[in-house]
Amino acid sequence: MSLGRIAEATGVSKATVSWVLSGKGDEHRISVATQKRVKDYAAKHNYRPNMLAQGLSLGVTKTVGLLISSLTDPFYSSIAKSVVEEAERYGYTVMIATSESNYEREASLVSSLDRRRVDGIISTPTEGAKWLDGYLAGGGKLVLLDRPVPGEDAPCVGVDNEQSAYKLVSHLIGKGLRKIAIMTTAHNLVNMQSRQQGYERALADAGIPLDGKLVCNVPPQASVEQINAELDRLVRDVPDLDGIFFTSHVLVLPVYVWFTNRGLDTRRGANWACIHSLPEFGLLLPEISIAQMTISKLGAKAMDMLLEEIECGRQLQERAVIINCEMSLK
Repeated sequence: MSLGRIAEATGVSKATVSWVLSGKGDEHRISVATQKRVKDYAAKHNYRPNMLAQGLSLGVTKTVGLLISSLTDPFYSSIAKSVVEEAERYGYTVMIATSESNYEREASLVSSLDRRRVDGIISTPTEGAKWLDGYLAGGGKLVLLDRPVPGEDAPCVGVDNEQSAYKLVSHLIGKGLRKIAIMTTAHNLVNMQSRQQGYERALADAGIPLDGKLVCNVPPQASVEQINAELDRLVRDVPDLDGIFFTSHVLVLPVYVWFTNRGLDTRRGANWACIHSLPEFGLLLPEISIAQMTISKLGAKAMDMLLEEIECGRQLQERAVIINCEMSLK
């Protein structure tokens, strides 16, 4: 069903049909009887407006893109839920896409979202994220979530990565631990670098020399075999290992399985600490110390910042927002 078909059937112009169905009939002094005739016909024939065409005529589509690394990770699925809920409060629809931490896929998805005329994008970018320059230069509205990109003047919402890592590692040191490994991934991302800096600063402030043998860096989305190989290397090089700091919650369960299969470190939870957590931690590792990222605040703030850019049409003065993690030290 098109506007032209409705116009022909009701004996009015396409412009009149458009004004009536967009709620502007009174504004254009269209009679009550004509408005009723048009609306009744549209309803009877289940007319559905072309939202994209309508959005282009108004300059906005009331849709935003959310580009995240994965939906299988509860962190990102929770982020998506938070963003969607906040968007719906303001009448926006969210188109969700996942990069799977692949730059080429990410760049292609940004191009696809842009072609669909989303009003803006919230992104947890991959390493490099070279698409940023072109998207911003073309007037795209953007808010980065959790992952700032060096050299890019894009607004970002994140957490106190370095300070949270510092507090966690200092807590482990305060329990008498000295051989504390760091399990990390995606080391080229700024947030991961900040977490390692917090680890190193805590060691330095406690007078503990940094030992490269205790640094375990695995690739993003590392296989079980890759993680196991790094753990084999770690316990071989540091047999008196007494603690682990995880820069990401996704690394904890594979390491837990590795330790369990080898019958090692029955008190591991008490000697481990991690940025963020999974529900399984409460059952398997109730004594692990956590710096919990407040996902609802992160997602809602990112959406609010993007809407301010879209609806106010100006660059945000607030370029970097830091939301503190909630500490649970065991």
